[in-house]
Amino acid sequence: MKRILDSGVIIKGLIEPRRKKQDHILEEQLRIYDIASSIMDTINRGEITLLIPNVAIVEVAAVASRLTGKKSTGIETANFIRGIAKIINENDILAKCIDIAATTKVSGFDNIFITCAKVTNSILITDDKKMYDAAVKVGVKAKLLRDIV
Repeated sequence: MKRILDSGVIIKGLIEPRRKKQDHILEEQLRIYDIASSIMDTINRGEITLLIPNVAIVEVAAVASRLTGKKSTGIETANFIRGIAKIINENDILAKCIDIAATTKVSGFDNIFITCAKVTNSILITDDKKMYDAAVKVGVKAKLLRDIV
């Protein structure tokens, strides 16, 4: 089984929510963390193949550092992902990215993930409804993280 995870899903699976207030927002964040963490565990055990574009590694480093306030966490997280994922070079799929971008009209960043899923016949997992809708529009099998049970 091959999966493309957007960087938000990766981060939500590796870094626990930091919200202090005990409320329904924290409950939902913890529920999503549990789902994403379970997916990451399955990948780490080798039961699912994670495919990601190069740009995802950079984004994961930035977000992990921002959320924790630690440069070292960003670097460690990026290195961890590099170790468990098969990396797709965006240059190799540039023409297809442009075609899909012109069709979906969503951000270039989102289109890179959508294109990776399309060309590798993988399932895209995202927590971004707009990305999900665009992926489905171009025939990509996609799942919204928050809808996974």
